[in-house]
Amino acid sequence: MSAPAPPGDRPGAALPDAAARGRLTVADRAVERIAAQAAAEVDRATGAPRRVLGLAVGGADDRPQVSARVDWPVATVAVTMSVSWPAPVLQVTEQVRRHVEERLATLAGVRTAGVDVRVTALTGAADRDRRVS
Repeated sequence: MSAPAPPGDRPGAALPDAAARGRLTVADRAVERIAAQAAAEVDRATGAPRRVLGLAVGGADDRPQVSARVDWPVATVAVTMSVSWPAPVLQVTEQVRRHVEERLATLAGVRTAGVDVRVTALTGAADRDRRVS
């Protein structure tokens, strides 16, 4: 024996108004992860090496560091990253800004009030392939 389907599950049944059904909440952390991946997808944008006592620790091969604050449906995002030398920094940061905005809108349905991009280092082939003689 089966129970009757709720009104929203019946074919052709009208759904209640969107406000009555509930609301969507996207966590700050989810927005940060999407934005970090989007920034890493841009050519010549790399992660910023972490610093301890002024010395770079780790490599720039990581994803850029991102912090975000979501006040639904708008997010404010800050990206800290490096740019591979000799790429034009302004061009790369604009590409990162646009790509992060597009991916957040597409994947999370979030508009951005601003994407602040901070470049902390320029990395080159010498930084990636250090040799000791």
